[in-house]
Amino acid sequence: MRKWLFTIVFLLLFRHACIAQQNMPLIRANSDIVAIKDGNQPVTRYWDHLSANVKTVVYNVSKVNKERLLTFYTDIDSVTFSVGPGQKYDFKVLLNSKDTCHAEISTVIPSYHKDCGNCIITNDTIPFTLGSDHYIHINGKINNSELLDFIFDTGASCVLLSEKGLKKVKIKLDGLTENQGTGGFSTEKTSSSNRLQLSALQWEKLPLLFINYNGALHADGVIGFNVFEDKIVEIDYDNSLMIIHSQMPLGLAGYKQSQMHHDINGSLIKLTLNNGKKSCAGWFLFDTGGDLNVAVGSDFAVKNNLYGTMKKIGTGVTGGTGSNGLTNEVDLLPQLTINGHNLHDIPIQLQNSGFSFPGNAGIVGNNVLDRFNTIINYPTATIYLKPNHLFSGAFEKSRVIWLWVTGLVILGGLIAFFLTTGRIYRLRNP
Repeated sequence: MRKWLFTIVFLLLFRHACIAQQNMPLIRANSDIVAIKDGNQPVTRYWDHLSANVKTVVYNVSKVNKERLLTFYTDIDSVTFSVGPGQKYDFKVLLNSKDTCHAEISTVIPSYHKDCGNCIITNDTIPFTLGSDHYIHINGKINNSELLDFIFDTGASCVLLSEKGLKKVKIKLDGLTENQGTGGFSTEKTSSSNRLQLSALQWEKLPLLFINYNGALHADGVIGFNVFEDKIVEIDYDNSLMIIHSQMPLGLAGYKQSQMHHDINGSLIKLTLNNGKKSCAGWFLFDTGGDLNVAVGSDFAVKNNLYGTMKKIGTGVTGGTGSNGLTNEVDLLPQLTINGHNLHDIPIQLQNSGFSFPGNAGIVGNNVLDRFNTIINYPTATIYLKPNHLFSGAFEKSRVIWLWVTGLVILGGLIAFFLTTGRIYRLRNP
């Protein structure tokens, strides 16, 4: 009797699995380069490449807490899903009429675990060093490597290794993705599944991106916000600590709250710029991985008539991946308001080559942001800022600024508009 019952159950499960496989969408492709349209966002130029050699190519898309339609495009076909948070959507792609590629759209946040028995985790602490480069440096390991130096970047949504870090880590580079920088497209390598350790926190099966900075990035890699997207991240510059909370902390005296825009373009905060004649407000990428004050796109500068209205203190040349360069002017902004706090006499970069930042007015970097202790509630897209001991320090008027905009990255899959562009601002006094 038990044998017959087992056989019946097995057959039912087998039949269910066969039906599920038959119902799995199948689309065709003659090129391994694909694109995605996520909700109301424009269609990406390129995405991760298809691969028949990877068991399942996972395309990690924006983890915003809302339902929307997502369409996956090959060069000759497409498939559309209604996607929601914390879900996976499987399908197949027949490449060149012969190779079947298993693919998956994922909105699952790669949450960490901690080896502490049956303890209840309320918050976790990661010490950091604020470097002279204004970056937040934290230590960690990839695949049980030696200790690595990472930059925590609120403007990046991937984990990334530089050529320096690649020499210290054993990883399998088994995928390709497209990188659009200021000078054009380049193809970069990816790794589909890795183990990340930061302090006592561990992540499994994480995708990584490899970028060769040719020595320009003085770190082993970058940790993006995607690994904390289901958490509340506190950055305490007074005590050099990152504190990862599961619930909002108590005792928020001195903090001011505001909403952020957190979507495919990254995490955006509203800034108000006052050029001494009028004020204008816009949404700027909140980028602790940007070594700059504020960079303003040309469309925002033109719309708000910013050119020629402030004291010019330098000019800049912006270079990145590809051969093309962009120019900008460096002006002294009389006042910047962020979350109700005013900062004065700030050098800002105005792009004047027809270059704009897709989906936002510009970027606010860590030369500004490190003046505030910060709490970012990613699930509710809420931010809290409080001035710290760096708040009243004067801004440098002339320096070389290295800016790499990882901020518009949605990786593990999505390569959005500017993926680690490696832009350099060379400031020259007039």
